[in-house]
Amino acid sequence: MANEDINSEAQSESMPVLKDERPYAFKDYTVVITGFACAAWCFITGGSLALYVGVQTALVASIAGNIVAVLLMSLTTQVLNTKYGVDAYTGVRGVLGGKGTKVFLILMSVFVIAWLIILCMMVAKAVGHIVLGFTGIDITTGVPVIVLSLVAGAVCWFAAWKGPGLIKKLNTIVAPVFVIILIFLVVAITGNYGWDTVLSAQPLAPFEDEWMNFLIAFELSMGAGFSWWPNMGGVAKLCKTTRAAFWPNVIGLVFAATLGTVMGVAAALLIGDSDPTAWMIPMGGLALGTVALVLVIGADITACSVMLYNLGIGVKQVKSFVKLSWGKVTGLITIIAFIGMIWAEPLYARFYIILGISSMTCAPIAMMHLVDYYIFRKQHISLRDAYNNSSSSKYYFWGGFNWVAIGVFVASIVLYLLIFDPFMCIPQPIFRYCNATVATCVFSFAAYYVLGKLLLVNRGIGGFSNVEGGGESSQAE
Repeated sequence: MANEDINSEAQSESMPVLKDERPYAFKDYTVVITGFACAAWCFITGGSLALYVGVQTALVASIAGNIVAVLLMSLTTQVLNTKYGVDAYTGVRGVLGGKGTKVFLILMSVFVIAWLIILCMMVAKAVGHIVLGFTGIDITTGVPVIVLSLVAGAVCWFAAWKGPGLIKKLNTIVAPVFVIILIFLVVAITGNYGWDTVLSAQPLAPFEDEWMNFLIAFELSMGAGFSWWPNMGGVAKLCKTTRAAFWPNVIGLVFAATLGTVMGVAAALLIGDSDPTAWMIPMGGLALGTVALVLVIGADITACSVMLYNLGIGVKQVKSFVKLSWGKVTGLITIIAFIGMIWAEPLYARFYIILGISSMTCAPIAMMHLVDYYIFRKQHISLRDAYNNSSSSKYYFWGGFNWVAIGVFVASIVLYLLIFDPFMCIPQPIFRYCNATVATCVFSFAAYYVLGKLLLVNRGIGGFSNVEGGGESSQAE
């Protein structure tokens, strides 16, 4: 009984989880991550890509963008966090410093809450389309859809409050549910339209330049891949091995999600609407379309619960939240999301903003973390210093902030904005020669390596003084 209590506490706190306390083996995590990846956000991503490209181009752009971003993201959030049993925000303290990590946590909290709002809005719109189909009453906009979004958020909070055990059970259901939805789309498309029609369908709102359209699709796909950064560390620390944490990402976040994205592109092109909740009933009829929407609702609620769980783990690092119960922490996050529901519909209609911001903010952190963990620290961190917020910590840097990393982060965002406007999804002329996310990745990697070597490693700031002699201590001494 004591072991169960310790396990429960570790799983809902930012403290390390020991290997014998971790519930996810390779198969378990594959189910969890596939169920998480296959929420309807892959369909709404497909709807966004359909604005610029057709099905064949979307397939290439989605696989290419996702696999690059997911592999870069996984090399740190999955490998490090599983090795030490910590969440992503604890693992990144060696890059940003204790206080710098908390600032980044606030930024990522806004980002994750935006995701929660979008998926809850999708649940609400799905319910609205079911009601519209059966009664003819339109509740897919205005106050009714906001109320439904609030109800969806409350259900997600309950699932996250119950912890990883319930999340695992939900994803065990969601993974096969996703397969059913895909089968439904394939049958509906084949029977009602034919694949010749799908392959010849034109994008909804493309630029005149086809190469530019492909690059935008690739850009948004990389954003989808990097958007997993704030969500992966909290569940990766529950994996028994790094193998169990790393490879399921390729299965779930790349191939399963890409399959859903491409089917989303096909449906959006045929229906002429980028909103996934508007596809199901027109494509499959009222009965089958309703079943498909119910399955989408289940997938979205499960995904929201995983995001809420991961954000709750991160927020528990903040002093004012440490002593709060798990239910209160996740409840407060949910209440903030409730407030954000006021702006849910405009955000839902401009989903591409989330994908662009994902690349702009998560790519620099992922690249600097790669340099820090694999090159500077030789795959070793000090857990004692990662949890030490005082000036005696190796990761205190300057007043708790690693200003080298922060400077590179800010410069990377400026570079991204000079190449691509994520808020309007408008590329600058240089974009056709230099993809914004790729440029940001290369710049942040090179800049942090050079400046970090000069200002941190060579000066012994940030716990690097012992790296050449064998690396930092990997134990919480």
